[in-house]
Amino acid sequence: MKFFNNDSLSQRLNTVFSYALDKKVFPGAAVGISLWNGNKYSRNIYHYGLSQSCPVPIKLTRDTFFDLASLTKALATVPALLSLMEENKIIWDLTLNKIFQEEIPEDKAQITIKQLMSHCSGLPAHNEYFKKLLKLKESEKRKLLLTWILQEKLIYPPGTDFVYSDLGFILLGFIIEKISGKSLDEYVKEKIYKPLHLQNELVFAEKEKRKDFFCAATETCPWTGKILSGRVHDDNCRAMGGVAGHAGLFGTIDGVVQWCEQLLSQIKGRTKHPSYGNENLRKAVTKNGNSNWTPGFDTPSITGSSSGQFFSASSFGHLGFTGTSFWIDPQKEIIIVLLTNRVHPSKQNELIKKFRPFFHDMIMRCLYYK
Repeated sequence: MKFFNNDSLSQRLNTVFSYALDKKVFPGAAVGISLWNGNKYSRNIYHYGLSQSCPVPIKLTRDTFFDLASLTKALATVPALLSLMEENKIIWDLTLNKIFQEEIPEDKAQITIKQLMSHCSGLPAHNEYFKKLLKLKESEKRKLLLTWILQEKLIYPPGTDFVYSDLGFILLGFIIEKISGKSLDEYVKEKIYKPLHLQNELVFAEKEKRKDFFCAATETCPWTGKILSGRVHDDNCRAMGGVAGHAGLFGTIDGVVQWCEQLLSQIKGRTKHPSYGNENLRKAVTKNGNSNWTPGFDTPSITGSSSGQFFSASSFGHLGFTGTSFWIDPQKEIIIVLLTNRVHPSKQNELIKKFRPFFHDMIMRCLYYK
């Protein structure tokens, strides 16, 4: 397959995204498609539309950073946990009562790292902690938030069901910080991204002081009244200072695609990350029971998957609330990344739900099912 010369794919993408922009599915988007051709990755990158539509239109470029939202879980928090496993500082079945010195409520004492990663800990999906966090001093926020999460009423006994939970990944972020002795952003930058020279492409934006940092805009912050650009969209994460286990990561299209290429190559045994082993990564992309969730990743559902209908059963990926996603198919050895700012200017725009599977199916048909 002469991937870089696939004019048909480029033409179809141009048509699809012209239509999507016209219908206001999102103001702008970046697309990365990477295919292993037997010797190397053939990578195509495209970008369309605006990084900001109001108050002043700004054109989106290949170097635009996107708020990756929940891709933070899979692209930062999970590899950080795998790194700590490689250092023999944690194991999959390590329980909360062995991690924290504070008294853990009895119902949460036996919750494991793997259950938190797999969204089967029993913790609720979400809570608007930011309303209380905004009233606190910076020095108090993280300690009190940890206490609040540990005091949450479980919605089912750990390990008996699956509910996607931001709370579980906020807790995992705290665990990484406690065990590593570093802030989450510092640990991820040093141990995960720097070895691959990705520390300038995948970043916790609110910790960056760069002048060349151009970000796709999201919504208007409800407590400052300013358009969010370079500040994380997730209210809880923003109130925490922009770094959390569930959100806060920003990335360019090239950065996300390159990281996905690293993941796929590790799964296939072609390479190894300096900070963690391939075997634990394979465990992290393997489904648990009847859930679509692996320890940190989503997998294609039988019907209605955002990945469309052509990704194989071994595929894995993740979605982000701001309009971001990646899907990796180890069988076909293809990666498709879609980064958008669909929440700009309002998160009420949910047209991307229908667009995602159509977009993935169009690419797969063009490449495999002509």
